[in-house]
Amino acid sequence: MSEFTIPLRRVMLLQHTLESGGKTVCQMLRPERAFDAQLEIENDQRRHHIKASFGPLTASLTLLRGDSSKYQALRDFLQDLANGRTDSGRQSAEAIAMREALEAVNAVVGPSLSAYISPTNDLEKPFRVIVLNHLGEICAATKGHCQDDLAETVRNQIRGFDDAMAKYA
Repeated sequence: MSEFTIPLRRVMLLQHTLESGGKTVCQMLRPERAFDAQLEIENDQRRHHIKASFGPLTASLTLLRGDSSKYQALRDFLQDLANGRTDSGRQSAEAIAMREALEAVNAVVGPSLSAYISPTNDLEKPFRVIVLNHLGEICAATKGHCQDDLAETVRNQIRGFDDAMAKYA
């Protein structure tokens, strides 16, 4: 049995979508079968956030905007996923949940602060968030289990930090 591949022509079309963001369909081919991968690409100043769906299977990938090999990395990621060579299911769902939690926290902190998220070993609170100001000072830090709880806790901690800083001003 041969493996799924992405034709070169399709890789070139993916380059445009990767740079501009948005949704697209990428056809995965092998001689006896073809199927479509649904891609959703969101860009920020430094990264491309890619979510790929193959029917019930979803996975995500983050690439740096300035990386000259990002198109090959995207192609390899999609081909590996289609051919069953990457972790799927639970880890991919966790990665998507972590990205969504970071987006919820970023909506709370605004552009003047930087939020960072990482996984924990705590099953009840699987995410850790730290928020820094432009001086690298910690403005908020918490662990939680869902994006709403994390965002609300960070919002309250930032208010407390701002109030404390106002006393010193």
